[in-house]
Amino acid sequence: MQLDAHEAVPDETTICRFRQRLIECHLHEELLALLNTQLEARGYIVKRTTLVDATLVESSRKRPDAQAARAGQAPDADARYTRKYSQSYYGYKAHVSSDGEHQLVRAAVISAANANDADWLERVTSTDSESLYADKAYDTKANHAWLRQHGIQSQIAKKGAHHIKLTGHDRQENRRKSRVRGGIERIFAHWKKWQHYRRVRYLGLARNQLELTLKAVAYNLKRLAGILEMRSA
Repeated sequence: MQLDAHEAVPDETTICRFRQRLIECHLHEELLALLNTQLEARGYIVKRTTLVDATLVESSRKRPDAQAARAGQAPDADARYTRKYSQSYYGYKAHVSSDGEHQLVRAAVISAANANDADWLERVTSTDSESLYADKAYDTKANHAWLRQHGIQSQIAKKGAHHIKLTGHDRQENRRKSRVRGGIERIFAHWKKWQHYRRVRYLGLARNQLELTLKAVAYNLKRLAGILEMRSA
């Protein structure tokens, strides 16, 4: 439905009700796929390479007591605490995959901040890809087995441990993979700089999933405009 120039802009209540109807109909999980079907049909999403990564997003509420957060008794019952680089975060984590050539978002799923990145690889990876690049957080036997099962070449960075010593070749390969995987960072940079996605706007996974999906749709449309501009230059 289009909004003519002489018509009144919908008020906040109308927008909130529309958002709730999207969630009730589970359309908040399908909007990105509907757009991407059109992008794929026109060849803008190149399925050859998939990039996977995740980024932390703070809760919309003040940090509660850690015990209350673990018990789901805080104002934002779905948000959780986690640590990264010795820094504490409270909120959510956005798990994202994109194509390697144009960095268009293929899937975007939100979870609590304490979710293990490796456990979400299957959720955001399409099985029509030829290869997948991800950082060492995704280097698990289960993920490698899943990729082999679906005929996807694993380009996940190798993780060292006290019983697994990385060779010079391993480190060289990790640097090569990182240069390719780093393309997905433009998505996170755009969200956080231009869409102010350092903090979610709503309470709960469902509403914040809708926000993430809409940001992914908006990003893909803006990215598409950039691709078309480059092709016409």
